[in-house]
Amino acid sequence: MAGALVATVAVSISQPTSAAMLLRYELDKASSVTVVVNKSRPLTPVQYAPAKFGAYNLAKPASDALSKMRLAMAKAGAGELLLSSGYRGYQTQKAIYQSKVALLGLAAGQRLAAKPGFSEHQTGLAADLSAVGQGCSIRVCFAETKAGRWLAKNSWRYGFILRYPNGATKITGYQFEPWHFRFEGKPLATAMHQAKANVLESFLGLPRAPRYGLPTPTN
Repeated sequence: MAGALVATVAVSISQPTSAAMLLRYELDKASSVTVVVNKSRPLTPVQYAPAKFGAYNLAKPASDALSKMRLAMAKAGAGELLLSSGYRGYQTQKAIYQSKVALLGLAAGQRLAAKPGFSEHQTGLAADLSAVGQGCSIRVCFAETKAGRWLAKNSWRYGFILRYPNGATKITGYQFEPWHFRFEGKPLATAMHQAKANVLESFLGLPRAPRYGLPTPTN
């Protein structure tokens, strides 16, 4: 992949008095909180690892934000937040990917696990979340738990998005994962929320990435 690029994105906010606004995001630099990683956008370098971690097994900005979100969720009575999986290095992701493909077959395995070097978890910005005593950990039914509903509604306030929403597999390349939240910082998360956008690639005007190889045009 080419060197770091800064994308300028025009976003129309669907509010009566709002006009198009321009936001600048660093989409290619692996250490950027707004880096976009998918099946057509590998990390550079491919064995990238965050330079600094926080209290959780996440890159520090994501870890700090998760701490605040955990406190807010508990205060709202939505449960005690747990980090089921955070940063995963290249070799760990390689083992997970190979295991899923061996168990489920290539197509189904690739809808659940990323190849090493293509995983958001390797950035340290992705968090697989669950809650104490609510069950459905790393399962689609997490969407119907008290914690899952609260996170889907409120995570943007802390800079997170639900990265792989329902019905977006043809764009993201992954099945609905209501437990997988991606930290991208408050400015981008807020802009997506205000625009009522729930798919990162679509919001940024990036090509769809349903499979490994060349990206698919947005239209």
